[in-house]
Amino acid sequence: MKCILFCQNPYAFGILWPIREALKAQNDDFLWYVGKSLFKKFPFGQDPVTTSMLDLQWYESDVVFVPGNEVPHYLRGVKTQVFHGLAGEKKGHFRIRHYFDLYLTQGPYFTERFNKLKAKYRDFEVMETGWPKLDVFATDRSRYADEKKQLLAKHQAQKILLYAPTFSPSLTSAFELYGDLEKLARSTNHLIIVKFHDLMSKEGIQRYQNLAEERENVLLAKEKNIVKHLLLADLLISDTSSVIYEFLLLNKPVVSYKNISKNIGWDNLTHTGLLLEHVQKNLDGDPYEDQRSELNQRYHPYRDGKSAQRMVNAVKLYMDTHGVPEERVLPLSRKIKMNKKFGKPVTKPWKGAKQQKLSAVFITYNEILHIDEVLENVQFADEIIVVDSFSTDGTVERIKAHARVKLIQRPFENYTDQKSFALAQASHDWVLFMDADERLTDALKNEVAQTINSEPMAAAYFFYRTFMFKQKVLRYSGWQSDKNFRLFRKSKVAFTQERIVHETLIVDGPIGILKNKLIHYSYKDYEDYKGKMVKYGQMKAQEAFKRGERANAYHFFVRPAFKFFNHFILRLGFLDGKKGCTISYLNALGVHARYQELDRLWRQEDKP
Repeated sequence: MKCILFCQNPYAFGILWPIREALKAQNDDFLWYVGKSLFKKFPFGQDPVTTSMLDLQWYESDVVFVPGNEVPHYLRGVKTQVFHGLAGEKKGHFRIRHYFDLYLTQGPYFTERFNKLKAKYRDFEVMETGWPKLDVFATDRSRYADEKKQLLAKHQAQKILLYAPTFSPSLTSAFELYGDLEKLARSTNHLIIVKFHDLMSKEGIQRYQNLAEERENVLLAKEKNIVKHLLLADLLISDTSSVIYEFLLLNKPVVSYKNISKNIGWDNLTHTGLLLEHVQKNLDGDPYEDQRSELNQRYHPYRDGKSAQRMVNAVKLYMDTHGVPEERVLPLSRKIKMNKKFGKPVTKPWKGAKQQKLSAVFITYNEILHIDEVLENVQFADEIIVVDSFSTDGTVERIKAHARVKLIQRPFENYTDQKSFALAQASHDWVLFMDADERLTDALKNEVAQTINSEPMAAAYFFYRTFMFKQKVLRYSGWQSDKNFRLFRKSKVAFTQERIVHETLIVDGPIGILKNKLIHYSYKDYEDYKGKMVKYGQMKAQEAFKRGERANAYHFFVRPAFKFFNHFILRLGFLDGKKGCTISYLNALGVHARYQELDRLWRQEDKP
């Protein structure tokens, strides 16, 4: 069985990890999907992971496990809702969006509600399994016992209190309860750990950060997974956060503020000024223990730590009965929404027999901003090679974290020399040679696979590039026709040795152009792009110096001015507004830097 573990938010990692473990125990295959904004937070090292919908299409999964509300309808597999919490009172928890084939519920309260909806809509199944995130409560409840002892001793505290509010502006207690929590920290010797949702406002976080700096018995949690803090805490303070139900299952007391649930089985405050009194009352006597037990039986009665295993068994049972759907049938409006959110699927993903192997090759120096994403972007290649010029910003350490990547460190002399060396390291004839700040779109990735595996007519292919000014497209300013060789046969090409920057590829054979564009994240900020232009200009000066060229007033004034005029006026840079003016100016600055450096080289040469 092939399964996608579908993550759109950081909380999904803790929910899906037990399913991953259950799949591995049964020798089933899995692939993590994470959104691009989430990729750098992916915590599971060497596990297979992608940010590409095309990779998911190629994977041809049997099951998609989703702890969220949405999943692309066009993915193959049983689309399985595993939920992201236990708060049935929240808006949308029981809303049927028609994206899922199977709902795996946490306990009788949820199962009954979804079975009624099943009878109404008749296009999905419901099975009760328990919730995998809570398996650790049964299998490893004392995991942090030693750390708890150390924290209590360090802070000379009696108890650990966890404050975990929701982020929702209309429901969060972070602002109304601040005074009560400040008083609690000042008046007791309890240790208060504050754990915010990833979407909590910066204003709220900063307020409690200031409190933590003032009070030694207040800590802001940095770990993403809240389970650790649930296990550490003796009492939870919250509002309408679903974390309440997770904590109740540990059979420990909760004090909430203005909770909107209709099934409250804990101490819920409706006014400020009462928190200190009620915290102490619940620590001393635990008056809601019986109500808590009844609620737990309705919400999540499973105490065996095998919810993830039941989920894996449930999807297999579903497939035995219903088979594996190729896609989810949706109305057009829903399809449009999914295409907008996740991108349109590649209409004809290449699925033929692999005729050719592909080497992806890079040269790098201090590319910490890009390296993880670009290496993930080319995971479809059979070989990935990086030649690094002794980076100092952590790039090398990140490269080493990618098990499939072959890393070679070599001093940088010039671009032609370094790229020629890197090309020679490729084991396969077809080479995808990219810069670290470039990305293949799914359509281009698919086109590359189709091209090299279908008797290609050319020996080398140009890629047109979309220039990104920060995160916005630069449509003109001379970049509308920008193209470079990026895919070619190693046996048919060589880098000319006459140029040391903006190297030229000599091709022995026909040349083609792929129709889909490469994304080029060239402009990070003003100083970074200025540095690139000056560096390129100085390297071009070295080429000119070797040819015996000299600079005069024409080169210092006319050439830079015309460069700006060409990009901003003739190449329509003015249509890009301020972005176009900035890029045109910096390109002109690069020309000026070239002749300034050339003049310096000759003055140095002419010294007696």
